[in-house]
Amino acid sequence: MLSQDPLGGTDGPVEPESRYVFVVYNRGSGAIHHIHQVVNLPGAEVRTREQMEQTALGYVSPETRERESADLAVLSVPHHQLERGKFYRVDHERQVLATVERPR
Repeated sequence: MLSQDPLGGTDGPVEPESRYVFVVYNRGSGAIHHIHQVVNLPGAEVRTREQMEQTALGYVSPETRERESADLAVLSVPHHQLERGKFYRVDHERQVLATVERPR
């Protein structure tokens, strides 16, 4: 158990209780519009999957939501699957991230 000081801090590093990653993408092209990460520390109120997906969709620009609303989807992926410096698209049929060449 972590001991806390009166101001709400802890004595040392705190490990997350849970981590989620939601990718908002276009079903047809696989283009990713937003990657939303949720990290819950001990004691945090964990939202439902549906609530987290709606929050992720809320970060997509209004113009994109209006233009692509019928084609937008949300995919949940393991947080360790994303690598810094890589570019991705979503393979909608297989429901997985696919690495792509860096856009020029």
